[in-house]
Amino acid sequence: MPTCEDCRSTGAETRQGDLFLCQRCNNKRFPPAAPTSHGESKDIFINDLLCFVVNKMDKMPGDIVSKLCLETYSEEEIEVAKKLVFDTCKPSERNKKRQGNNKSVTNMSDILRVLHSADPLTLPTFASASLRLPVVTLEHTDFTLCLQEVQLMRQEMKVVRASTIDNMKVQTELATLRREIADLKNMRLSASQTVPTPRNATFADVVSDNYPQQTGHPLATKKSQGPAQVHAQGQGDNTKPKSLASASHSPRRRRRSSVPTAPDTDGFSVVKRKKTKSRAIVGTGNKPSTLLTAKARPTEVFVTRLGPDTEPKDVEQYLRDNLSQDWTLSCSSLPTKFDSYTSFHVSVDTDATEEVLSPSFWPCGVLVRRFHSKRPSLRPEQ
Repeated sequence: MPTCEDCRSTGAETRQGDLFLCQRCNNKRFPPAAPTSHGESKDIFINDLLCFVVNKMDKMPGDIVSKLCLETYSEEEIEVAKKLVFDTCKPSERNKKRQGNNKSVTNMSDILRVLHSADPLTLPTFASASLRLPVVTLEHTDFTLCLQEVQLMRQEMKVVRASTIDNMKVQTELATLRREIADLKNMRLSASQTVPTPRNATFADVVSDNYPQQTGHPLATKKSQGPAQVHAQGQGDNTKPKSLASASHSPRRRRRSSVPTAPDTDGFSVVKRKKTKSRAIVGTGNKPSTLLTAKARPTEVFVTRLGPDTEPKDVEQYLRDNLSQDWTLSCSSLPTKFDSYTSFHVSVDTDATEEVLSPSFWPCGVLVRRFHSKRPSLRPEQ
């Protein structure tokens, strides 16, 4: 169901201006015409005097309205208009019948007082059938109202002028900013044209047709000349160029091998020098010789997570029973932190290292790794 646009309640209907409003919000926005004292809607009454007074009483002073009506209408017409006003507007005061020479002036004052005190919603509509209305000239115009209107217009013009000045300032600042941006672009373009090869040029920029080419660079012309041309230029002075003399006597440096990396986003690849490592060799010859080779150092293995009743002789017996050959070995026990297991230091020949460090060689749950002895401390004892 559609909801009300003001209170967001359901049951809204389409109202004036295609708005979805409930009945309560519709009455608040568009209040209905108030019924008259008899409960009927507004009626139209034909009376020239009241038509003129209702339309001019808020635009002209009351004394001028009263004076124009006294000059245009008779006493009987003024009394009829007064009776109609009291009958339709139903004021709290009663209709007093005026007497004397100035009764018409008093009746006009009563008419204006009742119409001003009446609610505009309940005020009936008065119309003129013969259009016999007073003529309003400059003599009857209240210039104070005109001055008030002129003052309001001046205030509005000041606001408009201030907003116009602000807009002009903003436009001037925008034009200045645009000129500065254009100058910066021109400076950047001229700088890019004067510099032959910027360092941050990409590979795509270098190979493009719009990239500026180097012409007449002093270093390029100097490099393009060969050693013969340089020597020929120096023969007139019978002096040898220093660059050639130093190059002839200087030893040639050994080139280092370089490894190119993968090209980056710019199309260039960074070349890194490869570090040369000294390689060692191991003799494999079988020729008879008087040289004696040193005995290989045995492999030291750390074995732990064995039962607390296990002894070194049990580990040695297990190794002799499961090794493929009768290798030289030794086993010694190590101190443990707890009594729930035992640890051992095992030494075997180097040829049996691969077999001893194989996971399938040992029972399930035994931890085996290379043995690393403690290094001596370099700090002096205190």
